[in-house]
Amino acid sequence: MTNSLQIGIIGIGLIGGSLAKAFRSIGNRIIALDDNKDTLENALKSGIFERCHNRIEDFLQEKLDLIYIATPIDVTKEIILNLGDVDCKIPITDASSTKSSITKLAKDFDINFCGGHPIAGKEKSGFLNSNEDIFKDAIHILTEKDTPLSNMLQKLHEDIGMKVFYMDPETHDKIFALVSHFPHLTAFSLVEFVNRSFPEALKYSGGGFKDFTRIAGSDPTMWSNIFIDNKSNIIDLIDGYINLLEEWKNSIQKGNKNKLFEKIELISNIRKGL
Repeated sequence: MTNSLQIGIIGIGLIGGSLAKAFRSIGNRIIALDDNKDTLENALKSGIFERCHNRIEDFLQEKLDLIYIATPIDVTKEIILNLGDVDCKIPITDASSTKSSITKLAKDFDINFCGGHPIAGKEKSGFLNSNEDIFKDAIHILTEKDTPLSNMLQKLHEDIGMKVFYMDPETHDKIFALVSHFPHLTAFSLVEFVNRSFPEALKYSGGGFKDFTRIAGSDPTMWSNIFIDNKSNIIDLIDGYINLLEEWKNSIQKGNKNKLFEKIELISNIRKGL
């Protein structure tokens, strides 16, 4: 385990709350900052936190070994701007689903920052849905390697059961546009398409439709922020996907059963290998 740290977590919703519980379980002391009154009341009742604040000025008076920002992307950027303005020297990391714009902003302010992305979560948001177990055997991405801060973060996340990988911010945003952001967009748009085309059909949706669209129940604030922040990668994927759908459309129009069979067989085998 890491030596006991005093960790300040900004934003104690699903991810921030789950991190707080996980870090507390391995002996760290946790300080919270959140602007939601109900969230702070629930956090205080949980007994996890040493103290909870609703003003960043009070939060920064704490003797913190690490600041962990777990807020929507636009809020994370505002916080980094605020921390840069006050010349914050405390090591900082984040839990945002995009990395390029945030790491650039931190570098512009010469902040001691290492970007992070815990690949974990649920469709239900909020502190009351937080659970430390979501991180067990999950992946955590760090944007730097072999620095004092990245080494500390690697150990900290491994101690809560995560597998740590390193990735530069641009590669991270391309990969997660493919395997996370675009699949969410596909799920959102499919439910929208069915609802527009024939809402009554939703009453008859079975396990396949529900499994495929499970992530369409995700938090709208979080995902609208992700789509905008990673828009260049996502727009490229939309264009590529439209072209791919045209290929499927042509095969169906031409009645090319062999072509369809080959594509489905190949894709089925790829999926079974995940």
